[in-house]
Amino acid sequence: MTEAPPVELIPSGNPADDDQIESAVAAFRRQMDGQVSVSATVVQDGLLEIWGALPDGSARIEVERWLTETLNRHLYSVSDIDSRLDTVLDGQA
Repeated sequence: MTEAPPVELIPSGNPADDDQIESAVAAFRRQMDGQVSVSATVVQDGLLEIWGALPDGSARIEVERWLTETLNRHLYSVSDIDSRLDTVLDGQA
């Protein structure tokens, strides 16, 4: 499986929206803390929260692709999720 190129998040320009994105990512990571793997359902729940906070753009499209992928998978490693979140949300800071 080849990795997609990094997707840069285009800040919304609204600090409240950017805080919401960061909060959604942090909450998702806290939920997985201490686990080696999680179900696709857990991934879907976390990604839906992030997707809802993202502005239209390439990062949101990448999260949509990832959500579609979860329909065909049962398990994700937490390390894979963390690295993919970093890639999808690159440029958030």
